[in-house]
Amino acid sequence: MIKNDKGQSTVEFILTFAFGVSLIMLVFSTSLNYATGYLVHYATFMASRVYLTADNNLNMPMAAVADAEQRAQDVFAIYNLSIFDVPNSNLTINRISETMPASEYMTVGAKTEFQLKMDIMGRITGGEKLEMVSESFLGKEPSRAECAFRVCYAITGANQCSAIEDTTLFDNGC
Repeated sequence: MIKNDKGQSTVEFILTFAFGVSLIMLVFSTSLNYATGYLVHYATFMASRVYLTADNNLNMPMAAVADAEQRAQDVFAIYNLSIFDVPNSNLTINRISETMPASEYMTVGAKTEFQLKMDIMGRITGGEKLEMVSESFLGKEPSRAECAFRVCYAITGANQCSAIEDTTLFDNGC
């Protein structure tokens, strides 16, 4: 065995430095994941909000749904999340339909599923990825045509109104 302490501080420095840098990289990676998650959640919320309020003013109640979905996809794409390896195609819209039961109506909105690396170098976790989900279920406001049909039905009691253009009684949310 060697009886002197020469080089001891170098070995301690290397071990401490490696541990310190690993800890700093772990904190940096975690903060980057948090920031990415918040940005994706904000983009999902904004897309869901556009889906909630979009209306193309056609005279058919369900005609606005496809247009609202496209507008929501466009808003989500504005945030350019591909920089953070979150493709725009990950946004899905839970659509409203005429046959949807009332118990499922609150699940109408936007959802994004994506993966993030747990650590930057992939050495600590073995390349495992975090499965992340961002959901924003805001529902869907009735279109102007649907409001007009509901008001017409409330006034006349008929399922079809002949002059729906003349309907002026609207309230917020029908």
